[in-house]
Formats: sequence, structure tokens, C-alpha cells
Amino acid sequence: MDVFTEVYEKSIELIKASSLQKDWKDVESGLKKLLQADGPSVDAAPVLDKLRKQLDEAANGKASRGRAQSQAILSASQTGSAGYQERAALIKQFRHFYLVAKKGNQSIWVVDCPKHYDKWTYDLFSGKSEAQLKSDLNHWREVFGDGNRKMMSDALQLARKWSSDVEAKLSDKSDATTATIRRWFHTDGAKAGDIETSRAKLLDGFKKITATCNSGKVIFSDRPHKRANGSMKNTFASVNSLDVMPVIYIYELFLRTGKRTRLGNIPKLWLCALTVVHELSHKLVKTEDIRYDYDGLKPGGGFKTEDALNNADSWAYFAGDLVGAIPNSAIKEALG
Repeated sequence: MDVFTEVYEKSIELIKASSLQKDWKDVESGLKKLLQADGPSVDAAPVLDKLRKQLDEAANGKASRGRAQSQAILSASQTGSAGYQERAALIKQFRHFYLVAKKGNQSIWVVDCPKHYDKWTYDLFSGKSEAQLKSDLNHWREVFGDGNRKMMSDALQLARKWSSDVEAKLSDKSDATTATIRRWFHTDGAKAGDIETSRAKLLDGFKKITATCNSGKVIFSDRPHKRANGSMKNTFASVNSLDVMPVIYIYELFLRTGKRTRLGNIPKLWLCALTVVHELSHKLVKTEDIRYDYDGLKPGGGFKTEDALNNADSWAYFAGDLVGAIPNSAIKEALG
């Protein structure tokens, strides 16, 4: 499996015919309600806490809580019958699935896999014996943790505000907005008509980004095989065209950028929000990674207006600049 959509769709099919141990029937019923075709149902989200509570209760008073919880998953999966590996994978996957925020009609979810895992649970558990599964199940330390899960929600809320404000500013056609469009997408001698064409394209794109930031379901996720193989060590985040739902994959650079101070502040939250806009422009406007901020984003020479209008970092920095969220030093550095 490559993307979370595959994991999610596999879970929907599995839960339809799943046969968990009788003490888990309430959880099984709740998961069926949670896993809807268009994404997780916020009304059924309490089943996730119920699942975690049931595992905690199974380990209550035991010398090794982790092993006791692992054994509880194996028992719930009915290891004596065929398909127990997939049932164990289902329980373990949603043990690490969280509703992080609910604002109005929007729900923000996080897939926070155990750090030890280098595959999605269905792939990792496939074909393994009960003893092997017990070892794999006894890994609980998550990649993100509660603080980072909250930070992702904060970054999305900030990105939503940016995009909404950008929409308004692009619509008012002020001189300041025109100057910012020129700064990120045109050379100094660009004609007014060319800037107007760019403004229209940007407005259409940011309407889509705002709509997704306001959409009913947004998912942030680990991508265990990409994290483990090191291919994303220089990447903040990514999206994938195979995902039907709005899924943003988060990597170590994003987590380091969103690190809180002792006072609980995130000094570079603006850079996390910029990353969200960058990734959503890929997903919704089909931008590419032609240049990054460290390459210099000012159009000219080998980087033309059409390149900038198709470049994710250009969209993201433009948004942050237009709403006054990016430090001047970072703007100068990004323009090159």
C-alpha cells in the first residue's frame, strides 16, 4: 500500500465482514459507522476513544501494559480463525487515528503511526504468525504525538485564514495587491493586462484552496514507508493524486519547523501554514515544484511568469506576503 486512501478503503471493506471477538462488538459497530465512503464520520469519532479505553482497561494492573494491550488486540482479532492478521491491523491502525479538532462543519484528523513501523499495518502484519504479530503490536510510540497533532490543526487554521484573506485582496484589485502579484509572478516591466490575467488565475486557485481548508474532512498523516526509507528527509510535506480525500503527509522537517517554545508558542507557525498552502496548491491547482525558496523565486532569466504561476512555492510565498504574515527577511531571501 502506498497512500492512506488505500488503507482507508481496505478498512471499509474489512469492517463489513469483520468478526471481532464478542467483547469488541460495540467497537466493531462503531468503526462501521466511522468509516464512511466520503471520509470518517465525526459523529462516530467517539469509537476511537472507546477503542483506546478498551485496550487500556485490558492492561489495567498488568506488569507490562504494552504487552497486555498487544495480547488484547490478538484476542479481539480471534487468532484461531483465518484473516486474524488483517483484523489485528485494523484495530492497530485505528488505535493511532485521532479526531484532533472540530470547527463548525469541519473535522481535522491525524494518522499517527508507531514510529517503529516502516509499512502500513496491513502490509506489515500480512502473513505473520501470532508470535510475530505480538512483537509488532508491542510498539506504541507514535511519530507525531499529541502536541504535533495539535500543531497541524493550528497550521491548517492559519492557512485557511491566509487563503480567505488572499481571496478578498485579489478581488479588491488594490495597488498593494497588484504590486504583490508583480513581485512574485512578473518582471518589473510586465503589462497591466498580464498582471490581470495572473490575478484571475490566482483568484480561481485560492477559491479552491479556501474551499478545501473549509471542507468537511482534512487528514494529516504519517506515510511510514516513505518516512522509513529516508526519501522524504528533505521534505516538509507532500500530497498524492491517488488520495481521494484531502490528505497531507507530514515529515520530520515540518515537525521541527512547528516546534513549540517553553511558553507554548510556535515561532515558525507561518512556515507550517505556508507548507499547507504549498501542498494544497499541488492538489487543487496542479502546481509543480519547479523552484523552491532557496533557488530564488523572482521571475526573470530562466524562471518565467508561466513557471512562477505553475510553482507551488511561489503560490505559498505570495499568499503569506499578501497577508503580511512572512518576515521581510524571509521574503527577501525567497525572492533571491
